[in-house]
Amino acid sequence: MRQSDKDALKVIGFICLFTFVIHIVNVFFRGQLNDFGLLPRHFTHFVGIVAYPFLHGSWGHLISNLISFIVLGYLVSRSGLARFMSVFLISWFGSGVGVWVFGRLHYHIGLSGIIYGLWAYLLVYAIMYRSVKSIAIAMIVMFFYGSMIWGFIPAHSWVSYESHFFGALAGILAGFSFAKRDKRRELYQSG
Repeated sequence: MRQSDKDALKVIGFICLFTFVIHIVNVFFRGQLNDFGLLPRHFTHFVGIVAYPFLHGSWGHLISNLISFIVLGYLVSRSGLARFMSVFLISWFGSGVGVWVFGRLHYHIGLSGIIYGLWAYLLVYAIMYRSVKSIAIAMIVMFFYGSMIWGFIPAHSWVSYESHFFGALAGILAGFSFAKRDKRRELYQSG
């Protein structure tokens, strides 16, 4: 295993461990930490943009998010730790700001905005860059996570489809810009 893979797994593992510990503390405090979630258009809850990905409403919510985060995060990290961190932060910021500006007025919590950003990045990057590796990864993602498309539909009031939408939008922008940059670099190196 390459050192960059080990480093990426350490970072992904740390994020998961941190999220897990926050959930245990939240359970101990009977869900009171969820008050630090993202509450749109409330400056007193602006800290929610930072805190919301690490807060979860139940063990089921936490486990399903962590599994998806590990798989999609690892697939993004196949292009290096720096790429993973960039897409992670773009998805976090994009989903957080988008929900804060346009989201429904209730608390939004969970890693799903970032997960949708990682998902959308992998798909758009493959479409734009068109390497065998990126297309193979996108095929795996569509096979296992194609049903995520239903997360954009406002079917349940307790699901933050807004964070799904804005996370995916951030991932699309990241996928598009990184694919363009990588193609330019490839052309420059070959020419």
